[in-house]
Amino acid sequence: MNTMNFEIAPKSTEKEYTWYDARLYCFALNIDGKTGWRLPNKDELNKIYESDNDFENNWYWSSTEYSSTEYDGIFVWYQNMSDGVQYYRTKNGSYYVIAIRSIT
Repeated sequence: MNTMNFEIAPKSTEKEYTWYDARLYCFALNIDGKTGWRLPNKDELNKIYESDNDFENNWYWSSTEYSSTEYDGIFVWYQNMSDGVQYYRTKNGSYYVIAIRSIT
């Protein structure tokens, strides 16, 4: 049973960007007339990792910002698709993008 309520963009759309540019890339993405693409949140990204996916063994951005009183707005979560490790870092590094869009 598929518990994901989102569609994953094809692997061919995978690009490497800073977090800011990754968000813009998803927003502008149009695949066969389908729009509304976005970065997955931290939990959605982990669901993709746990599913049968064919994404490279790289680090991928999530949309979830790391929250702490000292670092609000500076860090964001990302995940390694080879081992499932999630960690946070500044938004100006370059990592890969998995675009998703909600389905009903």
